[in-house]
Amino acid sequence: MSFSGMDGSGKTHLVILLRRFFRRQGISHIYIHSVRDSFANRIAKKVPSYGNPVSPKKISRLSLAVRLVTLFFDALFLRLRLRYWWRSYDVVVFDRYIYDRITQLAYLENRKSVDFHSWLIGLFHRPNLPLYLHITPEQALERKKEVIDEGQDLDYFYRKYRLFEEGKSLWKLFTVDNSSLGVSEAKKKMISIFKKRYFRYKRTNN
Repeated sequence: MSFSGMDGSGKTHLVILLRRFFRRQGISHIYIHSVRDSFANRIAKKVPSYGNPVSPKKISRLSLAVRLVTLFFDALFLRLRLRYWWRSYDVVVFDRYIYDRITQLAYLENRKSVDFHSWLIGLFHRPNLPLYLHITPEQALERKKEVIDEGQDLDYFYRKYRLFEEGKSLWKLFTVDNSSLGVSEAKKKMISIFKKRYFRYKRTNN
């Protein structure tokens, strides 16, 4: 399963709550942060100018080409690792996934649609439960005030919001509305969706 959504949507927090649920239920799992564990992030650590562009709202052609190449390597490496994980764990949890990275690319290229790079989605394994955590741009800015110092303002969140809203329908993501639900309600809905998908999958494959 995967968690996608804007900065401040609650991905990391809900992942923590879900993992506690897994431990109580005896469901073995592995947690993967798709951006932090990516080849692109490894390059960024060695080449600071790659990970910290002059403008957080633009991307050079060279940087775009490197990101696209690293996505190919990430997709291949992920498929190889998934073979082992499926044998060793009941659930693989992705904090962010290819959906978030495509949305970020569309934003950096100043595109109005995520459809341009959606062909990259097919390179990656589709999670059995891809979740999209929805919040409004205003809520995102309130929860992530520190991004203002990084040049990311309300316009940034509105643009990312429109891209994610298009993507959730295009990629058929399951929505958890964190804009109106409290943490406990969001957790209950998330676990309810998980149980339906997980136990249905277990019955089908046993």
